[in-house]
Amino acid sequence: MNSEENIKQRENLQDTIVDQLLATNPTLTTRQLEDLKHTLNYTLSRYSVVEDEQTTSLLEAQTENARVLRMFIDAKRVEGRSDSTLYNYAKEMSKIFLAINKSYKYITTKDIREYMSWRKDTGQLKPASMANMRQYLMSFYKWCFREELITRNPMDRIGVIKLDQHVIQVLSDEEQEIIRCACTSERDKALVDLLAGSGMRVSELCGLNREDVNFQEGTVKVFGKGSKERICYLTARSKVHLKWYLESRTDNNPALFVSERLPHERMTRTGVEYVLRQIAKKSKIPTIRLYPHKYRSTLASTMLNKGADIDTISHVLGHANIATTVQHYAKMENEKLKYEHKKYANQ
Repeated sequence: MNSEENIKQRENLQDTIVDQLLATNPTLTTRQLEDLKHTLNYTLSRYSVVEDEQTTSLLEAQTENARVLRMFIDAKRVEGRSDSTLYNYAKEMSKIFLAINKSYKYITTKDIREYMSWRKDTGQLKPASMANMRQYLMSFYKWCFREELITRNPMDRIGVIKLDQHVIQVLSDEEQEIIRCACTSERDKALVDLLAGSGMRVSELCGLNREDVNFQEGTVKVFGKGSKERICYLTARSKVHLKWYLESRTDNNPALFVSERLPHERMTRTGVEYVLRQIAKKSKIPTIRLYPHKYRSTLASTMLNKGADIDTISHVLGHANIATTVQHYAKMENEKLKYEHKKYANQ
C-alpha cells in the first residue's frame, strides 16, 4: 500500500472517530475538537490502516449514524432542550448504534427489543433507566419519521416500561433543622435554604446569576426546562442567608453560587450534589440520603399537607403539565385525604 492511500484511510478513520465523538458529546468546543484531531493525527500516523470490505461498510454505517444523530441533536437544541438532555439523547443513541452496528435506517423493532433485553439482563439498567432509554429512542425515531428519513418507525411496537411505584422520600422538620445546623459556611446555609424554600431544580440553581435575585420583591428569576423563564420565591430564611452569603463574597463572578476554592468558579450540578453529601455526613443522621431533588419533594409534601392544591404546587415546581405533578404526588394527596376523612368524618 502506498503512503498516499494510507494517509487517506487514516483521514477517513479520524473523521469517523470525530463524528462519533461529536454525536456523543454535542457540547465540545472548537478548541477541544482541534486538540482531539491533533492527538488522533499523531497517534494514527504511527500505524498503517488497512480496510476490508466489511469494515468499510460498517464504518460507512456508523458515519451515517453520527451525521443523522448530529442533525437530531441540532433540532432538539433549537427546540430548547438543555445540554444535559442533549447529552443523554446522544449517549443512548450512540450506544445502540455501536451495539447493533447497522445504519439507523435498517435497525428493526426486533433489534431494539434484543438490545433493550440485553441491557436489562446484564444489569446495566434499572426499570426507570429503561423507561428513559425508551423515551430517547422514541424521540429520535419519531423525528426521523417526521423528517422522512425512514418510512417505518421501529419504536411504534415497543411498549411502555412498567415502573414500580416508590414512596417519595421527604425530609422531616427535625432532619431539615439538623442539616441546617451541619452547614459550616454562609454559602452552604444559603444553598440549603434556597433549595428548601423555592422548589427549584438543581440545574436551575446552578444557572442563577446574582442579578436574577430581587431581594426587594423576594423573588428569583430562573430558567427551567426548555429555557422557560419562571419566578421562584424566597422564604424569609433563604432571603437572610443569601444576603449574608453575597455580602461575604470577594470575587467578581456573576454566578449566584460559586466554589469556595480559588478561582471561585460557578457551581455545577456535581458540585452541589457533593456539597449536600458532605453536609449529610456532618449531620450524623445515619440513614439520611441528601440530594437536591429531595428538597423539591419535601416542599411539595409540606405545601400539600398545609392545604395547597395540586395546581399551585405544579406552578411552584415549574411543571409544564399538571399531570406530571399529579403523577408524582397523587399518593401524598391520597394520604392527606385519608387523614382528613379520619379527622372529620368519623362518628
